[in-house]
Amino acid sequence: MEFESNNKSEIFFVDGAEKSLTDNHKDAFTSGAAHFLEIFNINHEVDVYVSQRSILHKYDSRALAWHKPPSYNQNNSVVCVYVDPKASLEEMMISLAHEMIHVWQTDRGDLVGAHWKGQDLTHLPYQFQPWEIEAHGNQEAIAEYFYKDEYPNITTLNEMMLKTDKVFNALVDEGLTIIKRKKWLKIAKVAATVGLGALIGM
Repeated sequence: MEFESNNKSEIFFVDGAEKSLTDNHKDAFTSGAAHFLEIFNINHEVDVYVSQRSILHKYDSRALAWHKPPSYNQNNSVVCVYVDPKASLEEMMISLAHEMIHVWQTDRGDLVGAHWKGQDLTHLPYQFQPWEIEAHGNQEAIAEYFYKDEYPNITTLNEMMLKTDKVFNALVDEGLTIIKRKKWLKIAKVAATVGLGALIGM
């Protein structure tokens, strides 16, 4: 796929998704993308590509979606969601919500490449990356706002960010040696307290 900037947020159905998805699915993706941009007050261009998930891709990668930070002129994000027509609409919307959380993280300046709030965290495993902790911990709640046609207030969004910091700081306090020693209990308690236990397998 070639991505081009035109200063408008758009959605594209590509690589077979334009044929395999129903009009209801396409409408949901279009409405959902717009709703998530409003939730996070995103003003820069965000292009969403909904792509048919191929059999080859299933063997090659476990990713259901990805987000590409601003790249054309530092004012554009690309979100790609791989869909399986047999999957439920709810699963598809959760994948989209997850990637839109990454757009929000980039927009607010916390996520720049593999840097989080100025820290280079390239070395961290996926499940310990704070941007993934936040996205996994809140993706279902954000999708639910779309279904209910509601919007979180600023306090709720701030609480999401604080929960992320709480879990990540607990990981840092343990010196990340918790991975080797498999002493998950302390982290599990913190994660469960803020509703993020599922992400780290607790």
